[in-house]
Parts: sequence; C-alpha cells; structure tokens
Amino acid sequence: MSGEINNSNKYSVYRNIRYQRTYRTLGRMTWWRIALGLALLVFVLFLSGTVSSSLAARGHFRAARRMEVSQQWLERYRPELKAFIEAGVLYEDGDYEGAYLAFDALGDLESARAMRSVTAVRLAEQRLEAGDFDGAFEALLAADAAALAEEERSLYRFVGEALRDHYAANADGDRVSRLSSLLGAQ
Repeated sequence: MSGEINNSNKYSVYRNIRYQRTYRTLGRMTWWRIALGLALLVFVLFLSGTVSSSLAARGHFRAARRMEVSQQWLERYRPELKAFIEAGVLYEDGDYEGAYLAFDALGDLESARAMRSVTAVRLAEQRLEAGDFDGAFEALLAADAAALAEEERSLYRFVGEALRDHYAANADGDRVSRLSSLLGAQ
C-alpha cells in the first residue's frame, strides 16, 4: 500500500510540474508593461506608414508627410506610398502640372489614377483661367470623369462647357464635337 502512495505522489508531482511549466505566465502584467507595449505598437504604426497611408487616402497629404517617422524606411520598403504622398503635396501646393506628372509616374495604382484625374481637371481649370485653351483642352481629355467625385465633376462640366463655347466661337468643329461627347458621356 505504501508503494501505491509513493507512485501516486510521484505522478502528482510530475503533473504539477508540467502544469506549472505549461500555464505559467511570462511575468506579472504591470501598468508600465502595458504602457510600453502600447507605445511600441503606436511607434510601429507610425514607422510602417500606416498612419501616413490613411491620411493620404483621405487627401491630407501634408499631414501624411508630417506623420512620417522615417522617410528612409518609406523610401526603401514602401516607395509607392512615399511617391504618392509627395505627388499629393505638390497637388496641395497648387503645382498641378508637377502633381499630374508625379501621379502619372505612379502607374496603375487605383488611388493614383483617381488623383491623376482630379489633378487633370484642376490643371485644365488653371490653364483656362490663364487663357491657354489648347492646354486646358488637352488636360481635360486626360481626366477620367468616372473617377471624379461630385465637386470635381461639376468643375469638369464647367471647364468643358467653357472650352466648348470658346471653340464654337472660333469654329473648331472637331474639338466642339469631342467636348460635347465628353460632356454627354458623363
């Protein structure tokens, strides 16, 4: 009988050791560890460009550039995001021609295509105000009306109608018909 007690005690000791090894915590959770973990998580979100990407997607390009912790990290690991933010800053500064070229260089990204169309409409408006009707016409042709929001669509319509009126007065039937088809298609 004493052999059974020793054996059961021996197995209970082994079970207790295994239980302690398996379910033992790594340490007591203290407030400073929680705060440090949250601070590291926030730092990683800023470093990886997640915050900048979110701001840039909503059209706040200057704020996105200010939220970049490491520009070298973004240039190395997310160069398309870095280029998108820089093109957006050009757009916000009013350099529509430079912004259009920068968005065009980004290629086939969905957000870059949308911003390229918005920039083309703004560039057409800028050229129309400067009296460069041919440049405004070319910029308006580069815009995709389907990718525009309502505010830009109304500007697209306004610039297109102003150009159509100008070319109708100068008897340029080819451009009038192209503009009419563009304005009718949206």
